[in-house]
Amino acid sequence: MNSSTEGTGLRTLSRYLALALIALGSVLIVGCGSSSSGSGAKGGLTVLDVAGGVDSLDPGYWYYETDYAELYQPTQRALYGWSPTDTQTPSPDLATGMPSLSNHDKTLTFHIRPGVHYSPPLQNRTVTAADIKYGLERCFLAGVGNGYAFTYFPNVVGAPSAPLTKFKPIPGIQAPNATTLVIKTTAPVGVLTDANALALPCTVPVPQDYAAKYDARNPSTYGQHQVFTGPYMIKGAGTGTVPSSSYQTGKLLLLVPNPSWQQSTDPFRGQHFTTITVKGGNDITVASRQILDGSSMISGDFAAPPAQILRQGVTTLKSQFSIKPSGGNRYLAFNTTIKPLNNVNFRRAIVAVLNREDLRLTRGGPAIGTIATHFIPPGVSGFDEAGGASGPGYDFYASPTGNLALAESYMKKAGYPSGKYTGPPLLTIADNQPPASNTAEAVQNQLSQLGIKLTFREVPHETMLSKFCEVPKAAVAICPNLGWGKDFPDAQSMIDPVFNGKNIVPTGNTNMAQANDSTLNKQMNAAEALTNAAARAQAWGRLDREVTDQAFVAVWLWDNDVVFASKNLNIVTSPFNSEDADYTASSLK
Repeated sequence: MNSSTEGTGLRTLSRYLALALIALGSVLIVGCGSSSSGSGAKGGLTVLDVAGGVDSLDPGYWYYETDYAELYQPTQRALYGWSPTDTQTPSPDLATGMPSLSNHDKTLTFHIRPGVHYSPPLQNRTVTAADIKYGLERCFLAGVGNGYAFTYFPNVVGAPSAPLTKFKPIPGIQAPNATTLVIKTTAPVGVLTDANALALPCTVPVPQDYAAKYDARNPSTYGQHQVFTGPYMIKGAGTGTVPSSSYQTGKLLLLVPNPSWQQSTDPFRGQHFTTITVKGGNDITVASRQILDGSSMISGDFAAPPAQILRQGVTTLKSQFSIKPSGGNRYLAFNTTIKPLNNVNFRRAIVAVLNREDLRLTRGGPAIGTIATHFIPPGVSGFDEAGGASGPGYDFYASPTGNLALAESYMKKAGYPSGKYTGPPLLTIADNQPPASNTAEAVQNQLSQLGIKLTFREVPHETMLSKFCEVPKAAVAICPNLGWGKDFPDAQSMIDPVFNGKNIVPTGNTNMAQANDSTLNKQMNAAEALTNAAARAQAWGRLDREVTDQAFVAVWLWDNDVVFASKNLNIVTSPFNSEDADYTASSLK
């Protein structure tokens, strides 16, 4: 989840990481059949974004922390979901319980909750198993651009091995009647049997007869015409089209209560605000002060406020802040297809010279997270098996402030007798907004100690990802502003999307190092099939040690997620979504 976002994949996972991303109530009754429980103040919520907001309106595309917080959790429901009290396993949502397993765990059967209605213009229709079947199948369409279907669902019987240009039913996904869904796999898949991957937005229901005409286009335009199942919907979308007055990319998203939503059919969401207005493109300092000094406002897609405001958050303004481990990390990716980054010792030299303490200072200091020693963060299975806080014990990660002499020794092993780089500059694409730009500039300075020169470009965050770091053809050597959040609390969601060679794709690529070690690929594929939790933790922890040894990336921080709000807001966060705010559980005081 939350792949590579400024807010940290599911992420998640992938993805977003990742990553990670997460009830106090008010009374509000709006429209036909809509209700929520609890007591408190009524009113609207304003969310201030900095980095650009949601990436797409299409639920099949959603894979980033901001997508999950601002659209997935408020507006849509899936087979399973995550309440604010879920930390290790998801809760049944459109499913009535956990999957029933048969055929040696290769056949999963789900019973679908009856009486869940779509928003207008399909308010007279209820969700069926066939809608969830189509929602999952369309995630394999190139026009949808999903980032995790080929990571978590490739073993479904008949699943394609590459994105489809034209829709094709998948034999292993069946809907024998309106309330029964069956998924058949060629081998057991741990993240399906435990339902973790079935809480991702690919299992959001999509009625095929309504959506097929939009999915026939590339890219699909279903997002602009979608119907909703959650407590909120985009204002005006009941006409069948999202109006420009309610959604402007990177600038505005306006949510209102969904009149078809019923509390009685929803096990964990609430409807506590009369409106949710997301405003993008804000200056981080100005927005931070507006939130803390204003009313009914909350921080959105920026990872943390400026350092001086963050200091207040851990001292005088504690009641307005939520600072918790996100289940994500921050790292630099090295393109292993570009010389000399194809040399493991050259990559280890970069890791050794990095001053991770100084990099953390560029984002706000200790309150922003813990210095990392390997990829899997605390709170995710496999963390202890990979070495815990102290890490696997590799010397190039030993000093959090960097070790120039050690780095030079690795440079000599890489073929540079002087210990200094003598080749051409390396193309580096960075985010142009602080604090990310501050981090990238610090990396540039630190690498200069080894004589490494960079062709250094700073571009808008979304451009950095969509046109450069996520596109192998762009041939970017170093991407210094990446982060990954868990897709769920299983280590596969941290390691597999980022390091498995099968996940290298032409666009939206989450394996930005283009790691493609055949031995590691086989080990990851084998770990995917494990259904025992302890065995999975051991396998993925061991893989974390190995990818750390290979230095495909330089991970430098295990993130905290910082959410802050006006005094009159009760902040409730989601452990699933990197401890970002949950707008269906937060409320006005």
